[in-house]
Amino acid sequence: MVEEQLLNYLKEKTKGKLLMSPEQLAEEIGIPTKQQSKLRKEGRFPIPFKNIGRLVYYSIYDVANFLLNGETTPSEEVQEVAPVSTVTKPKVKKSPSSPVQDLSHIFMIRAFAQSLEDRATAMLQLSDSLKKYAISYELKERFEQKFSSKGSHSTNDGKI
Repeated sequence: MVEEQLLNYLKEKTKGKLLMSPEQLAEEIGIPTKQQSKLRKEGRFPIPFKNIGRLVYYSIYDVANFLLNGETTPSEEVQEVAPVSTVTKPKVKKSPSSPVQDLSHIFMIRAFAQSLEDRATAMLQLSDSLKKYAISYELKERFEQKFSSKGSHSTNDGKI
């Protein structure tokens, strides 16, 4: 259910498209496009990408999977590089049966959730402002109707 909601949100952000540009991704996960490019060239960017001509796109399904699970379908190259990581050595000394778990996706989820919460708050504030405006406009219209009709039927020629 959460994945479906996230996918719907991402589809809305991409105006119904299933691919997301680096700029759109940067808005959601907070990694600037230049940093994304650098990480892609180094083979360290965790979200798979597609090159269409000179342009780069990310599948919203891969983005959603990364945001929810912190993982994507790794390519064979990534699988070969992962065991060489120096991060796993201290963990192996402490507990040889459990590998180091990458929890960076949790921070991405929190940043994403905070972004959504900020946008929702802004939308609620806008909604409240629009409601107040509608009420005041309606009151103004009633006031003008009530007093303009009395003023036009008056026969005292503006004298009180």
